[in-house]
Amino acid sequence: MQIIDEAKNIVLIGLMGSGKSAIGRTIAKKLGRRFIDTDRFLERKTGKTVSEIFEQEGEQRFRLYEKEVIKKISQYIGIVIATGGGAIKDPENFKYLKESGWIIALYASPETLYKRIEGKRIRPLLLNQDDPVKKLEEIQNERKSIYAKADFQIDTEAKDIDNISGEIMDLLNIEKPMTAFDFGL
Repeated sequence: MQIIDEAKNIVLIGLMGSGKSAIGRTIAKKLGRRFIDTDRFLERKTGKTVSEIFEQEGEQRFRLYEKEVIKKISQYIGIVIATGGGAIKDPENFKYLKESGWIIALYASPETLYKRIEGKRIRPLLLNQDDPVKKLEEIQNERKSIYAKADFQIDTEAKDIDNISGEIMDLLNIEKPMTAFDFGL
């Protein structure tokens, strides 16, 4: 197995609940790479949650913050990035991320996505929705053509995080870095 170019980033895109953050953390840990979740990075930078930004400043302002964060993070090398679900709607964001590494789109059914996020962190795009599953389906259909531009597409339906992260590492021909332990030292 050939080890990939370690300078290239691994970028995970997909809808909320697709597993970007959990899978990204797992891959980063296995590879000894830094992990950055763009939404959490943005929250630290602004001192506000994504929901607070949406509520107080609107989606347009949030997208401007997000664009700044993605432009900055895309300059880093050898990291694992989990983007916010809508980050790739902006063609410049997609371009920055694509130039920095491999883009991997994660998929699951709207029903599964909703089960994964229900009762967790507030999702601004699902607030006040009578049928959040239907809204997820609409968002998924809107973004389908963008996700199709990714280097790889991974179905996360009925798979656990370790299986998915292993599948991604196999696709990219990544070997876990050797340690002194591996050499019996």
